[in-house]
Amino acid sequence: MLLALLLLLVVGGLLLWFFNGPGGDHGANGSDDDSDSSPRADLTRAAALLRDAPALHYTGTMGITGASGGEDARVDLIVSNPADALGTLRMPSSPALNYVGIDGSSFLRGKTEAWRSLGMAEKSKVLAKHPSLVQPGMFFSQDLATALAPPELAKTVLAKDVPDEKITVGEPVTAGDHTCTPIHADDTTICLSDERVDGARFVDRISFSGGTVVLDIKAMSRQEVERFSTDFRSELPQIRDSVDPRIKVTTQILRDYKGECAPTACVFTARVTVTYLGSTSDPDASKAVPVTYSWAIDRDGTPVELDPDCSGALLLKPGDSQDLSCTGTGPSVGPGASRGQYHGKIIISDRALTAKEYEDLVRLAADNSEKIAGLPDPPTPR
Repeated sequence: MLLALLLLLVVGGLLLWFFNGPGGDHGANGSDDDSDSSPRADLTRAAALLRDAPALHYTGTMGITGASGGEDARVDLIVSNPADALGTLRMPSSPALNYVGIDGSSFLRGKTEAWRSLGMAEKSKVLAKHPSLVQPGMFFSQDLATALAPPELAKTVLAKDVPDEKITVGEPVTAGDHTCTPIHADDTTICLSDERVDGARFVDRISFSGGTVVLDIKAMSRQEVERFSTDFRSELPQIRDSVDPRIKVTTQILRDYKGECAPTACVFTARVTVTYLGSTSDPDASKAVPVTYSWAIDRDGTPVELDPDCSGALLLKPGDSQDLSCTGTGPSVGPGASRGQYHGKIIISDRALTAKEYEDLVRLAADNSEKIAGLPDPPTPR
C-alpha cells in the first residue's frame, strides 16, 4: 500500500512537470502565469512605468500639415506629467521654432524663415513678431503636449481598444546605441527596451499612423526634471503677448484730416474690427478677443502730447467693431500761424490671452512644478 502511494506521487509529479515544464508555475519569465509574458502583459507593465514619470524627453520626426516640400519636422521636446512642455520644432535647413505647451494649448515662436518652412509664407512676417497660439489641426492632428504627457502616453501604450489578436511582435530593431522590440497595436508601434526594471520594459520608441510620427523616448533624471521646471517657468513669459493666427484685426480711418486741424489740437478716429478666419462652428468663433491699440501723432514731424485714452486694450467678439479716438495736442503757435501739419496712425494687435488668462497659467505652472517634484524618481531601465 505504501509503495503504491509513493508510485502515485511520483507519477503525478512527472505529469505536472511534463505539462508545466521546469518553473512552469511561474511562466516564461518567472511570473505567475504564461500570460505575463504576452505582448499585452508587456504593454501593461510598460504603461505602468510611464504613468507616474515626472517628465519624458522626446526626439524624432513628425509630419506637418502644409509644410513646404512635404518634409518631416525634427522634434526635440520635454513633456512633464501635467502636460507642460518645452522644446523646439525644426524643418530641415530652416531655423527652429521654440515650443511652449501648457493647459492644453501650444505656442510657437520663430523667425520668418521658420514660419515659411511650415507653409505660412503669407503670414510669416506677422507671425514672427509675436509667439503664436497653435490650435490642433493647424500643424498637428492634436495638441502635442497633451498627447505626449506621460499619463496620456501610458493610455496609448495600453492599447485597450485593440484586440489581443491584433497585437503582434516584430523583430528587434536598433534604437540609438541599443535594440528594442517593436510591438504593433493597430496603427501604433511601441518599441520596448530589452532591458527590464522589476520585470517591466521601458518604451524606447513610439510611432503613429504608419510612421508619420516617430519619436524616441528617454526617461529623465531628477536633476534633468528640476532643470526643466526652472527653464519652463523662465520661458513662460514669452506667451504673454502671443497672437492667434485665426484672428484678423483691421482698422478703418474714419476721417482723413490732411492736416486740417485746429492750430494746437487734432482728433483722430478709427474703427477697429475683429474677424474670425476659422470655422464659424468652432467654439472660439464667438470668444472675445483681447486687442491692444496705441496711437502715434505728430505735428510737422514732431511727436505731440496724447490723451490717456490714446492707448489701451479692449475685448471684441469676432464680427464686432468699435470706434476709437485720440486727441493730439501740439505746442501753441506764434502770431500769424493758423495751422500745423498733423499726422496720425494707430497700431493694433490681437492677443491670444487676456491678462487674467496669462496670470492663471503662471499660477498653474507653479502648481505643476510642485506636482512633478512630488512624483517618484523615474526608472532607469538602460
